[in-house]
Amino acid sequence: MKRILISHADGTTCAVEVDGGDVEAVHFEHGDAPQIVGNIYKGRVQNFLPGMRAAFVDIGRDKNAFVQFGATQKFSVGQSMLIQIDRDAEGTKGPRATLNLSLAGRVLIFLPTLNYVGVSNKIRGDERIRLHALAKKIRPQNSGLIVRTAADGCDEESLLEDLARLQKIWAHISERNLKRKPPALLYSDNDLLEKILRDELTADTEFVVDNLKIMRRLSEHVAPEKIILHDGAPIFEAFGVAQVLATLTARELPLPGGGRIVIDKTEALTAIDVNTAKFVGRTDFNETILRTNLEAAELTLRQLRLRDIGGIVIVDFIDMRDDAHKKILMDFLREGARRDRNRTKVVDMTPLGLVELTRQSSHR
Repeated sequence: MKRILISHADGTTCAVEVDGGDVEAVHFEHGDAPQIVGNIYKGRVQNFLPGMRAAFVDIGRDKNAFVQFGATQKFSVGQSMLIQIDRDAEGTKGPRATLNLSLAGRVLIFLPTLNYVGVSNKIRGDERIRLHALAKKIRPQNSGLIVRTAADGCDEESLLEDLARLQKIWAHISERNLKRKPPALLYSDNDLLEKILRDELTADTEFVVDNLKIMRRLSEHVAPEKIILHDGAPIFEAFGVAQVLATLTARELPLPGGGRIVIDKTEALTAIDVNTAKFVGRTDFNETILRTNLEAAELTLRQLRLRDIGGIVIVDFIDMRDDAHKKILMDFLREGARRDRNRTKVVDMTPLGLVELTRQSSHR
């Protein structure tokens, strides 16, 4: 059974997904600093960088958004531009945005400005072919669709219902775009409970909450018997997930065999260092290194998911001399990356044992 624990305290809401006793995902919503990823703005071009095919766009916040565009697209200073934030501001850098807008539904992602049809990589075989044909059939003219993993087994009627809702949202955005002057926020997709209901709700999902207001909101969409109001000890301690949450802010994390990983996040990328610490093994030294690297790979993929780390990730694994061991590690990483619900790609390993990954954040 899938259980979602939701706690609200000091203006912050935290939701923890637990499946089969394992924490699968953690979501936060900070009332004083809401995420803007996924927001659609009507912005105004402040600076135009033709050599980089990029622009800085005023969206009405303290930092301009950075947007790159194709060679055939032309913009000028002062021009209005419809953009969607795909990465929040970090350090001295402002948010990054895209011209390719998307609206996520339960089973579809609607691409109002992009002519494209795609299906989640997690759906394979005949089902993938069937859903691709359905999406192509129902796709509105000059727009695109991506079929989400949750659409597995859905019929055409279910897809059409989701599409109709997304088209209605797009109609409202288009109407606001005509009426408002830049900079203006046209659409916000950052309510945590709405996202959970959209993305995570299944027939066997049970909610446990410690806030009456949240319980009332959930009851508008979820059967009463599927919602439990928790009272007593702190909810995350009561359900045994507090220790997992504590790892999300730790810089150093131990490995089962005695090694450790060290996580450092910078503006440009996330760097993860692997070392054996006190673990030297009892048999072959090369086997010890392989075992430590595999443990580090598993923990790395888990922390990327739980911390919702996006962008470029560089993992400095312990050097391996055996090519067969390198292949085992890379195969393990790629298989684990495929199980991530977010698009995660293992790029390659350098001669020094550095592995580059890229991962899309879950904010949208």
